[in-house]
Amino acid sequence: RAGAGVRTLTFKELNERANQMANALLGLGARPGETKVVWCGQNSSGLVVMINAARKLGITAVPLNYRLSDEEAAYVTDHCDATIVYVDAEFAPMFSRIRGDLPKVTTYLVFDGEVPDGMVDADALMDAASTAEPELPEATEPGSTMIYTSGTTGKPKGALRRGGANPAQG
Repeated sequence: RAGAGVRTLTFKELNERANQMANALLGLGARPGETKVVWCGQNSSGLVVMINAARKLGITAVPLNYRLSDEEAAYVTDHCDATIVYVDAEFAPMFSRIRGDLPKVTTYLVFDGEVPDGMVDADALMDAASTAEPELPEATEPGSTMIYTSGTTGKPKGALRRGGANPAQG
């Protein structure tokens, strides 16, 4: 993100942070194959950690363009059935404005800055969680990503990309 400087993580550091986030999400009730988490922010280590945690847990990560209007952000977040929002503090005010339109969202996690009332400090939650690999059922599939189309002929639609190897790609 502009003005934030460069942050580097070793693989070990990234893996431990992703484990902490995954364990924190499990503590919040995230379930493999069921939970969807919307993430919103500019490129940052916090987003890389969340994406890796989602893959470890077998949950669906839904990137949300931070340039969307409140109405568009509410539509995508509600339409994808997200129960968790993970948002850069810079964009948390948007979720404060639209939370009344998001009855399915139970938890708003805010990273890298000031946490508005009624939202959770994602960094503190992660710091309190174990760095051990999350304990999951053996049959857990890697997480997936749902990217919303541009909606040029109507409302945007979620295009699901499952995790793991795609045989068509060799």
